[in-house]
Amino acid sequence: MTRPRILFLSGATLTFLNTSMVAQAQYPPSQGYSPPPCQAVTPGPVRGAARGAAGGAMIGAISGNAGRGAAIGATFGGVRNAVRRGSARSTGACY
Repeated sequence: MTRPRILFLSGATLTFLNTSMVAQAQYPPSQGYSPPPCQAVTPGPVRGAARGAAGGAMIGAISGNAGRGAAIGATFGGVRNAVRRGSARSTGACY
């Protein structure tokens, strides 16, 4: 009983997705579109470092060394957000 229901829902989902893609293809993007600045799309490396430091301090406090966890988290968070912004810039999502 559940197998026909799953097959029916899967078929309905695929049909819905296909219909929305066709509708989207009929309307090209406007000619005046320009991507937003990267500050609006991705958080900066400093914000990433702050979030990483907070998360690292929590994990470090659990393991017994909050300072080391905060330092590692800040480094990783800053690098992660810098890479995210660089990827967004290279794909054309922002300028």
